[in-house]
Amino acid sequence: MSQEVLSSQSSVEADPMARAAVYLLFARLFREAPSVKLLREIVQRRLLTLIEQRGEGSGSLDPAEDPRWPQQAEAIAVEYARLFAVPGKQAVHPYESVYCDTLSIDTSTACSAYFGDQRPIVGLPGFIGGPSASAIAKAYAEAGFELDPACHELPDHLSIELEFVGRLLERGDADDAKAFFQEHLGRWVVRCLEDVKRDVPVGFYRTAADTLTTFLQYEQQLLR
Repeated sequence: MSQEVLSSQSSVEADPMARAAVYLLFARLFREAPSVKLLREIVQRRLLTLIEQRGEGSGSLDPAEDPRWPQQAEAIAVEYARLFAVPGKQAVHPYESVYCDTLSIDTSTACSAYFGDQRPIVGLPGFIGGPSASAIAKAYAEAGFELDPACHELPDHLSIELEFVGRLLERGDADDAKAFFQEHLGRWVVRCLEDVKRDVPVGFYRTAADTLTTFLQYEQQLLR
């Protein structure tokens, strides 16, 4: 990694660049499975432990990292695919629209002549590509960002929203980062991470979800 995530002297509250680096690290972890090199760096530098310490306000936490993670890179990649890429009972859909939008369907034209009191509007939650995706794409453009043409994800994917907040903090736009967190990311991210933790009770992504939850709970207090 080219950017310092946390040092023993850094304060997440006092240093927007340290906070930015945390967002960018988790954007990377939720965009794709980590490489052996990144896993080795996470373990050697105890990055998740340092982040948890900042969130908990404690320096006495046991290490969050499993030293075996670099040797388990292939298994972690399988875990990532099972969670985020392959349909199934344990799949998690890390999109704001899935957690925040409802698809309204007008069924009035299909009302039966035999059954009365039918509601003409049906709301279906949990669909991808809803109004949130369009609103977020607009927010990116207004801030001067655009998605890389090589990116094939929708704009409301968890990794992209995390990266956006990190990039805003990097360039000193703390107010815009706060607004985006309150209007978008903060509305749904903890629920998404709870789904991850439900589906992987142990393992790398369980630890990553726990650590990001702790950090974002701290962020919610900071950004009030």
